[in-house]
Amino acid sequence: MSSLLESIKNLFSTSASPAQDRDDQYLAESADIYDLERRMRQLDSGRHNLYAIGSYGIFMR
Repeated sequence: MSSLLESIKNLFSTSASPAQDRDDQYLAESADIYDLERRMRQLDSGRHNLYAIGSYGIFMR
């Protein structure tokens, strides 16, 4: 029983989710402050599309 509780505890104790890591990487790749602000607005708006257009028109996942 304690191993089950430890497993559940480990699920919630991670500092960052893969989605958060992906968003941080996406923001870090911004070309300038204007691109960073655009990307932040895009993430805040809760984009629901699978692909996003990155710098230079490159499709990113």
